Amino acid sequence: MNISLLIDDDKFFRRLCPLCRREFKVLLEDEQLEDLAKKGIESFMLENNTQNTEIEEEKTESEYFCPYCGQMSYESDWWTDEQRAFIRVHVENIASKIINDILVNPMKRELESLSSGPISMKVKSPELSIKDPWISPETNDMEIFDLPCCKRKIKIREDWISNIHCYFCNFLHERNDN
Repeated sequence: MNISLLIDDDKFFRRLCPLCRREFKVLLEDEQLEDLAKKGIESFMLENNTQNTEIEEEKTESEYFCPYCGQMSYESDWWTDEQRAFIRVHVENIASKIINDILVNPMKRELESLSSGPISMKVKSPELSIKDPWISPETNDMEIFDLPCCKRKIKIREDWISNIHCYFCNFLHERNDN
């Protein structure tokens, strides 16, 4: 199942620092965005599995840094609340489809085929519903900031006046307009 993550007109993707809760945007290639969507589904499918500590120990995700506070965190930690909800609906839809295809529909067919004799059975088990995922359209907010250390760009809040950490390597850039 594919997820289309929204980007702004400049192809920047919104992120949220798990520590300071400030939003910023990163410029991603189409393949990176597609890969991020797949990893998002995988991480949300494993999110509620607190018993499996092996997964946490083997975490091989890339580490990134908040442009505002410099906090380091893994790639799967930077989702906004709305992105999390959007991906969660996709994951629930995947689970519903699997349950419907493997359990509910075959059981209905089997029981209905047995009801052709003297005993009639009617199955009233509804399929699990598929929800329509929705996310707000991406706005063209924030200002572009060049990261010469990694030859990349990010977008930061327009009212941010402090220095900026590189999202990719944590190099601290001084603001020219300070």
